[in-house]
Amino acid sequence: MNDMLTQDNLYWMLIQVAFRSKHDLMKLAEKYDLTGVQLYSLGAMNPHEPIPMNELSCILLCDASNVTGIVDRLLAQGYIKREENPTDRRVKLITLTSEGEKIRAALLEEASRYELPEMKRLTNNQRDELKSMLSLILQSPEKA
Repeated sequence: MNDMLTQDNLYWMLIQVAFRSKHDLMKLAEKYDLTGVQLYSLGAMNPHEPIPMNELSCILLCDASNVTGIVDRLLAQGYIKREENPTDRRVKLITLTSEGEKIRAALLEEASRYELPEMKRLTNNQRDELKSMLSLILQSPEKA
């Protein structure tokens, strides 16, 4: 069903993989009583490393008012804590709680079980190569 134009378009191919994965990731989120964006937020956070809410809004590609709602729900579930930045009270920092760290670890471990069946066609070397390439793409600009 793919025509040559879509087969040669790397970005479109990435979109297709993401779209195929979305349904299963939503099932995983629901299993933990989370929304998809809450799941992604937990996965994007590093344990023991506070993240400013405005940085999370950049990661999630949404505005600050949306992040406030997401953070409020994660706070209510006990997965994160929100504190003022000691050097700039205007900035709110969020950190995973110990419960948040446990849920994050469980989500990331279980996410691999939702891997697209088509990915099983890849050899171990191909999988390692793909991980390496995706890591490079996902590096923040200042680290590249």
